[in-house]
Amino acid sequence: MAKQYTKELIKKEFIKLVSKRPLKNITIDELSQNCEINRNTFYYHYEDIYMLVREILNDELIKLDEEFNNTLSWEESFILAISFILENKKATLNIFRSIDQQYIDNYLYETCGRVMDKFIENECKIKNIKPKEEDIKLIRSFYQFALIGFLNHWIEEGLKDDPQEYINRLGKLFEGNIERSLRISEGDSF
Repeated sequence: MAKQYTKELIKKEFIKLVSKRPLKNITIDELSQNCEINRNTFYYHYEDIYMLVREILNDELIKLDEEFNNTLSWEESFILAISFILENKKATLNIFRSIDQQYIDNYLYETCGRVMDKFIENECKIKNIKPKEEDIKLIRSFYQFALIGFLNHWIEEGLKDDPQEYINRLGKLFEGNIERSLRISEGDSF
């Protein structure tokens, strides 16, 4: 219990610090002082700051899995998936500008993939659609990469605009396309 409390405190204080300045300007000493712990306590929980960042982002993926609701549209699920980014724009920019691009790409790939996996699985279950497995992968990948591209562009632009407006508009423009694609797969014998 105390271990989890300490880890949550470290994460909370880290987000506060990284909201104010770049990751490279945050020291373990400063973070430890803000948490009123010693450096050894920090190192007991984390190897370094980057391990802390990885855990924070991984926590968001776990939260996405836990909070997914079968009644959500893919747009609502996507907004839920990026809620950490929306709530912590400055921190996100400072983190993403300081970590390896490959890690960012992997995180976005996993986030968008989970959204599409869950949505497609739910569509098939609720609407009793039985598409071909290879088509499910193709549909998932198409939407996943589109969302990754959208997120990368939004991050590169400094998270200035509200993505909810764009995502909701995309949802309206492409409404029914996923279900239609799944049904084509189900009935097609190509």
